[in-house]
Amino acid sequence: MKKSIGVEVGPNFIRAIVVGKIPLLTNHTFFSRNLESPNLHLTHSQLRGRIRIIKSLKEDWNWKDNQDLPDSLKEILSHGKSPIYLSIPKSITFFRKVSFPFKSRKKILLTIPYELEESLPLPMEKLNFDFSKLSQEKNRTQVIVVAVSKEIIKKILTPFEKIGVKISSLESSSSVLFNLGYSSIKKKENILLLNLEEKEAIFDIIQNKSLVESRSIQDKEELMKELLYAKKAFFGQGPLKGIFLVGSSSPALKNELKEKLNLPIIHLDLQKIFKISDSFNSEFSLALGLSLKGLIHFPLRINLITERKKVKRFLPKKNALIFPGILLFLLILILPFFNLRKKEAEYRLLKKEMKEISKAIFPPAYSLQGQAPALSRGGLPLPELKRRLKVNREGSEKLNLLLEKEKSPLETLKRISGIIPKDLRIEVKSMGIDRKGLAIVTSLSSLKEIDRLKEILQKSTYFEEVKIGDTRLNKEKDTIEFNLNLKIK
Repeated sequence: MKKSIGVEVGPNFIRAIVVGKIPLLTNHTFFSRNLESPNLHLTHSQLRGRIRIIKSLKEDWNWKDNQDLPDSLKEILSHGKSPIYLSIPKSITFFRKVSFPFKSRKKILLTIPYELEESLPLPMEKLNFDFSKLSQEKNRTQVIVVAVSKEIIKKILTPFEKIGVKISSLESSSSVLFNLGYSSIKKKENILLLNLEEKEAIFDIIQNKSLVESRSIQDKEELMKELLYAKKAFFGQGPLKGIFLVGSSSPALKNELKEKLNLPIIHLDLQKIFKISDSFNSEFSLALGLSLKGLIHFPLRINLITERKKVKRFLPKKNALIFPGILLFLLILILPFFNLRKKEAEYRLLKKEMKEISKAIFPPAYSLQGQAPALSRGGLPLPELKRRLKVNREGSEKLNLLLEKEKSPLETLKRISGIIPKDLRIEVKSMGIDRKGLAIVTSLSSLKEIDRLKEILQKSTYFEEVKIGDTRLNKEKDTIEFNLNLKIK
């Protein structure tokens, strides 16, 4: 049986729930009619069985006190290799909605720090953040960004690390709440999603089945004010279906919500929605949503733990390499014969260009026998050109490059180091060299420095083409890594 564990960290408690899948012998399709996105159709082929609650628990625990995990939770986490999904209170995370004029995940990841640095109380280098795409409209991509302090993450994860437990993903309780309610929301519906606890309430504001805002409230009276404000500010006189409610809330508070907001209160029957075969306590709603991440693809896939995913290397069988190896060997032998004519034509053009440049640089020179100027005929010997350049430092960069027997990329590297200012501190990770150009993986501290480097190289006479390839943010070193491709003239 495949198992998955969800652990909800609250303001002063910790909840956990373990779920598993029971195989079925039927081809029944579960509640796919309620889901609009094709990625969220939970058919039998994807779910492969009903969900059963194996174990659940709640203990008092405060992450701020550097406490060890409760023994009952340690016992659950220490057995087996089931994935563990963790949520933290909405009140300690920062929630922002941003739009970009592109949809590339790499570009969005690089741009977010510059977009949000002035709207967050902490510098971006002190935050872990992740984002999820919400919609794509009129060439703009709407994303939801969740960020949390690195110091807080370390404090919460340390008790888990002490017992050797690795957390698969970490997210805010607001994104868990949205995932729980998503399958019950129809397209273009406006609703409020509310999770009520004893000391904290989380509510998500949903417009047209899209998450637009999320808030955390600790005071009961303040909650009523915030809900009334959200209703007026976001929906006005527009249609609002009601409040979708989960969590352990008192009946009196439910009635008060219904009376003051004049909205229907709709209880999400999670047991029915997710086909849970056992009885379910609504107090464990968010913990359930977390545990289901191991079985179901939810729309918001937020992970606030920044780790590089290891790429599995594909190693073919030994016999599979023999035939491609033979083809490669024959290709290496034959290829030079096809390039002879091309090389000969390139050599003639190079020789002609050398003669033209030499005429323009050197003054007329006559032979000892009083013949016509050798340069005017383009007949100055190559050794003489080299001698003059070496002794008198005459000539141009272009002629210097042309006079080499081969246009050496290694010599070009020396020239690059000469034209790049010392204040551009470039750290080279790896390099590929051939006769046509250079491919360098390097890093700089900002996008402005990358643009400055490109401008310097483009002004140089050494290169026919300068391209900046893939860029990515190195959060550990606070630098931007990028590919630099140079085509030598």
